[in-house]
Amino acid sequence: MKKNKIRDLIYVSRTNDQQCFYSYGIEFFEFINSIPNRPENLILLNHHFDYARRNQHTNFEYVTRLEIELLLDDDVYGYGNFCWVDFAKEEDLNRLSNGQIAELLFFSHMAKPMKSIPMNRFAYYAHDDGWFNKLYVTDLRDYESLLSNVIINKLGLLTGRLFPKLPSDISSILLECTREGLFIDLSKIIKTRGKLKIPIASVGHYTDMDKVYDFKEHIDEYKVIIEYSNVNKSWKVIRED
Repeated sequence: MKKNKIRDLIYVSRTNDQQCFYSYGIEFFEFINSIPNRPENLILLNHHFDYARRNQHTNFEYVTRLEIELLLDDDVYGYGNFCWVDFAKEEDLNRLSNGQIAELLFFSHMAKPMKSIPMNRFAYYAHDDGWFNKLYVTDLRDYESLLSNVIINKLGLLTGRLFPKLPSDISSILLECTREGLFIDLSKIIKTRGKLKIPIASVGHYTDMDKVYDFKEHIDEYKVIIEYSNVNKSWKVIRED
């Protein structure tokens, strides 16, 4: 699988009005490999993938599970903009109305809904894979699982170790933290005898990821620590006063 150096910064901001998340640091292959029950089919609204199929009714290009495996191995970063929505069955494409087709075209151009995006679970818009992502979800539990799995997977790749999944209470805390701009810099994990600590900060809502990345050099206070015990093989949350 082609991928660049693992990004060690994760930023996620959840908007108040809709189930929409802005993020930095989560690449497409990480999204697909971390989401529970990965999508079966994707309408590719903005891409440069060479092996997509075409639906005659909508004139949209799409991929099924087979092509998604090839897509994961492609240079998605090189696409620049990458936009898709998932759908349950191939027959669903033939049921899309003219209004729904227009809604999807609007989303691919403006990265927001005109009224309501026709999707199964996800509407995904990214620029420079891993740098900027805007994601609409139908079920917040999907994003809660995604976020906790991405953290564990990145941590494993960066440290060369295996870690157990985060418990549900910590995953819920992380999801709630996204309301205030969750900021996790894995380059600043703290290793002590028998423990590993992940500092968590809140930086507010941003859509300019250059500004977000600049926080790496300026944040030195953390209100929340996620701590892993090598002895107990367990996670816990520590809140700093």
